[in-house]
Parts: sequence; structure tokens; C-alpha cells
Amino acid sequence: MADEDSQALIIGDASALPSSSQGHLRSESESVSQSLGTGVSGSSATPAQGQVGDANDPVIVADQEQEQQPPTKKQKKQTSDVWQHFTKVIETVQVDGQSYEQVWAKCEFPNCRNKYRAESTKGTTGLWSHLRSAHGVVKGQQQLQVGKSHGKSVSYVEPFRYDPEVSIKKFYEAIIMHEYPFAMAEHEYFVDFVKSMRPNLPLKSRVTTRKEIMNIYLQEKDKLYAELKNIACRFSATMDMWTSSQKKAYMCVTIHWVDDLWHIQKRIINFFHVKGRHTGERLYFSFSEVMVRWYLENRMFALTLDNAAANEVAVSDIIDDLKKNTQVSLVCDGIFFHVRCACHILNLVAKDGMAVISQTIGNIRSLVLAVKGSPLQWEELMKRVCECGLDTKRGLSLDVSTRWNSTYMMLRDALYYKDAFIRLKSADRRRYDHISPTSTEWGNAVTIFQALKKFYDLTELLSGTFYPTANLFYKGFCDIRVLLAEWCAGSNVVIKTMALSMSEKFEKYWGKSNIALAVASFIDPRYKKRLIEFYMRKFYGDAYLAHLDEFVRTIRQLYQFYASTHSKPKTTETTSTPPDLFMDTNDSELESYLYESCGPDVVHSDELDKYMGEPLLKVTGQFDILAWWKNQTSEYPILSQIARDVLAVQVSTVASESAFSAGGRIVDPYRTTLDPETVEALVCTKDWLRATRKDSKAPPSIVGDLEILDVIREQLINDDMEEVA
Repeated sequence: MADEDSQALIIGDASALPSSSQGHLRSESESVSQSLGTGVSGSSATPAQGQVGDANDPVIVADQEQEQQPPTKKQKKQTSDVWQHFTKVIETVQVDGQSYEQVWAKCEFPNCRNKYRAESTKGTTGLWSHLRSAHGVVKGQQQLQVGKSHGKSVSYVEPFRYDPEVSIKKFYEAIIMHEYPFAMAEHEYFVDFVKSMRPNLPLKSRVTTRKEIMNIYLQEKDKLYAELKNIACRFSATMDMWTSSQKKAYMCVTIHWVDDLWHIQKRIINFFHVKGRHTGERLYFSFSEVMVRWYLENRMFALTLDNAAANEVAVSDIIDDLKKNTQVSLVCDGIFFHVRCACHILNLVAKDGMAVISQTIGNIRSLVLAVKGSPLQWEELMKRVCECGLDTKRGLSLDVSTRWNSTYMMLRDALYYKDAFIRLKSADRRRYDHISPTSTEWGNAVTIFQALKKFYDLTELLSGTFYPTANLFYKGFCDIRVLLAEWCAGSNVVIKTMALSMSEKFEKYWGKSNIALAVASFIDPRYKKRLIEFYMRKFYGDAYLAHLDEFVRTIRQLYQFYASTHSKPKTTETTSTPPDLFMDTNDSELESYLYESCGPDVVHSDELDKYMGEPLLKVTGQFDILAWWKNQTSEYPILSQIARDVLAVQVSTVASESAFSAGGRIVDPYRTTLDPETVEALVCTKDWLRATRKDSKAPPSIVGDLEILDVIREQLINDDMEEVA
């Protein structure tokens, strides 16, 4: 019997002892606990390996290397909310030469040093009592969180309950939105930072982080698909190609629409790797597959592309494919479908003009280069700037001969510092006399700057993605055409030479520009048909009526198409929306023509006649065209549906190209091993999360997104593109 008792003690099984021996052990264990000053559970101390003590020895946990040790019991998961405020720690104490492990719960509140025993037999009542008395936290009660709304100065108070799963999801979203590397989850000091605030936050490895981000991408994709499926309008798309630092080609497809609240929306629906040559046929196949996967092929209105030859082939094949599909309703046989990127057209036109007059501004370029190339000369210039009372923080831009927009910015800055440059020349004629511009050259610089400013401003205006641009296209391009005609007829030889070169390229694309975009000007209640008529008189003289009649027939064809498929739209709230972007009419000749008498009233046979028969809307200041049509849905149900689809058309591919700047940061030289599926997930999910953020509804400035500004510059400085023959 003694041997059996000894064996039971060796393997740490106190239950194998006779009841009298077990009772003796319990009493000895309690006496040991009293000597420690705490209530240690009797099951937490058993004899150590190799010891066959008598009944007076404490029970110590057996060594884990003992071959005969039974499997340990699985630790119970901590489910109580009390562990949001306490952390378990294990401490080792020495009693009579023996080591004992004790489990303690330490309070996580700042400046609180209380701790309590935390063995499984102790329960959590004492912990809750401490929270209630010391920190005002009651079991089952939510905490209050005080904060400020994003981008606002308004404070709010809301109930808060810590959820580790929500916190870790926020971490994954931060990686997506700020383009952090996956390995951030393993960065030593970042992990220390997180653990200092929330020790039990379950940070994962970079492999698990990638897996969870891919799951978020799939969840958001399903949500977007369900949302798009229930939208009762047509979509316009932009498509462009990009080559990453991995030397892989990516296609970005972005869709645009006006939602039920009459806010313009955009989403990147695909950002995927395209293998092989970028032929028109391959682009056609890739785009068609995207539309089918998203169930959009029968709800497309327009597709905006740049002016590459492959895109011409692709869009022709897409239209032919849509016509063959009897289940697809292509608007007016596709006459509205192909939209050429207006910003690319302006870029090509401006580049041709700058190639002719590059030598005219040679001295200004040399002067700027001399000053920016020497720190000492820069300091001298800044002294002269201070003497002239100019801003020293403005800086000087240096142009690149193949980038017309950089020339515009160089002239803008140089003209601002003109007086300082003149004083700099006077202070050091030996250095600057041979490169300083003459008064004639300064005058030519002013004229060239004013000419390029028209192109620059229109490019920025038409590059917006958060406000309608289709209704601004026709007037903007007509203004450029009128200016070119005036410059060609002028007496300034420099400007005349530049304008002649620009006009040749502009007329090439003017004939190919989609006349359907003039429809967007027609549905602007400030212009209607009068704006088109005004410019047609300028361009075609007495023959303008034939062109105007052709345009009216196009309008009626579009109206009849929508009238044949019209269904009563859903009623929407009539709350006003923030003012959107507008294009002021500063042309007094145009303004007087728009508002002069249009003749006697006629009988209105349908919505279209009624709309054309009513006087123009005269607005001073800002005008929100989407809000206006939102309030006219009951009076013009068919025309309002046309307006909803037409105003979503993009006249530039900036929406897709803006994704490439994000893609370039994601696939930087240090992350070239990212696979295309991960790149697509990061780019698309970032776009979706940003769009669904509750406080992102406020309309931005005319080009408020810095990312889009970068793209505009990149788009304008593209190398010579492959042009349509």
C-alpha cells in the first residue's frame, strides 16, 4: 500500500491516495497557503518528479519531462468581459525552498496597481467589484466614448464596448487604406506600441494578415455586386492600361453612375493583370469579361478611352458584340457609346503648339536653370524677392521641353518673379546679361502663358470625377476652338505660329469627338439648345441650320429610346444636396444670345417639347445640375432619367488613371513580389472603403483629390502616345 501511495505521489495523482491521506494533504496544503498569505487552491500543488515525500511534504506540479505524465487539460477560454480590463500574469514564489506558481489578474486601467488572484477556482466576482468601486465599470454596462466627427469640429458621445475582432479588422483596413506592408503586423516596435495599449489584441502574422485582407476584399466585392444589381440606371465606364514596376500590364475599369439620391458615384470594379500584347482584340475580350462578371453588359451607356489605335479597335468590337446580343439594350445603336478622353486631346494639341515656340522662351528657361542650379544664386534671388515684396515660399518650376504643362508652370512662376529677375540682372550684369530675357521676350512669355492657361484650366476642370463633367465638355471645347481661330487671325507672329500648329491637331479630333456629348449641354437648363445654336452659328455661318437640325434629330432619337423603355421611377427624398461644380458664363455675347426672345410659345406635345419651349434658367453663382434634375423628376420623368445617365459620362480617363498612382505606391520597388490578385484586392478595396465612408459625402473642391492632381500632371506629361491614324 505504501508503494502505491508513493507511486501516486510521483506521478502527481493525489486522487489515488486513501481518503485519510488526501485529507492530510489538504490540511498541509492549506497550512502552506496560510504561510504564503493567500488562498492557494489545493489542486495547484503536487509533489515534484522523483520525490516520494511523506504526508508532511507539499504537493508540487510534476516535471513536464516525466515520461509517464498524463496529457494536460486544455486551458479554458476566457469568455468573461472582465478580461477586457485585466491581464493574467504568472508569478513564481519561494516557500521553504520550494517554487510555486501563482496566477494573478492585473488591472489595466492607467495608474491602477491592484491585482487579484486569478486561478480558475477564484471566479471573477472580486474583479467586477474592483471595477465597479474603483473605475465605475458595471458588469454588462457599455462605456461612453467621446470623440470628434471626421473632418468636423463637432464632438459626440456614444456607447462603446471593446471588441478585439472589430479592432483587428480596423488594423487590416488601415493597412489597405494607407498602403502599409503586410509585415507591419510583425514589426517589433509597432507590436510593442499596440501591446502597451491593449495587451490582449490578437495581432497576426503577415501571412494571416494577407489572408484576412483577401477575405475583406471578397466580402466588399459581394456587397458592391448586390448594390449594383439593384440600381435602376445605366452606367458609364472608363478603361485604361498601366505597366507596373514588375513589368506587368494592368487594366483598370472604373464605372460611374448617379445614385437614387442624385449623387455621382464611382467604383473601381477591376484592376487585373493582362498578359500578352495590348491588341484591340485582347482589350475587347478583357473588358467584355469584366462587364459580364458584374452583370453590367446590358446596362452600359458609354465607355471613355484615350486615343490609342488599339482602343479604337476594341470599342468597335465591343459595340458589334453588344449589337449581336439581342438581350442587350444598346442606346441608339451605340452612337453615344464611345467617348474620347478630352484631356488626352488637349494634351496632344498643346504639345504640338509648344514644339513650335520652344525657342521663344529659351532665355527664360536658361535664367531659371541658372538660378535653381546654384544655392548661392538662389539666395541672391531670394534677397531680390524680399526687396520687391514678393512671396519667398512660392518657388520656381523648371520645365521639361516635352511636357507642355511644366512649361506653363515655369512661365507662371517666372512671370511672378519678373521684377526680382530684373533686379538680379542689374546687381550682376556679368553673370546674367547674356541669358536675361528682353522686354519683347517677357511680353511673348505673358501671351504664351495666357494661351496655355486656357488649356491647363480646362484640363483640370474636365478631370473631375466627383462632379458632372459631360455638360461642361461642349462649351469648353468650343471656347478652345474659338480661341485658336482668333490666335490664327491675330498679328502676333509667335502666337499665330503656335495656333496654326494646334489647330491642325484640334480639327482632327473635333471631327471625331462624340456629338452625343453636346446632349449633356442640352440637358443643362441654363443652356439647352441655345448654347449649341450659338456656337454652330460661329463655326458654320449660314449653314448652321443643317447641323442644328441633325443635332435635334439626335436628341429626339435618344428621347424616343428612353420613352419606349420608361418605367415610373422611385420617389426620392427632396432634401437639398451640397452645391456642385459649375462653369460660369463670362461671355457677354453668349449671355445676351441665350436669354433673348426665342419666338412665340408653341403647343407642347411631350416632355421634350415642353422642356425646349420653357425659358432658360438664369443662375448667378453656383449651380447644382444634379439637384435641379432631382427636383424635376415628377415634371420630366423621362428627361430626368436621360439626365441621370448622361451626366454620369466621364470626358476623361482620369478616374481609371488615378488608380495607377495608388498601384504605383502599392507595387513599389520594395514590394515587387506581390501577386496580381493581391494588388487588385488592395487597389479595389481601398476604393470601395473610401467610397462607403459615412463622412465622405461632402463634395470636394474642383480637383480636391491630390491623387487626381498627380494623375493630371502624369497624364499631361505622357510620352508620345500611339495616335489614331
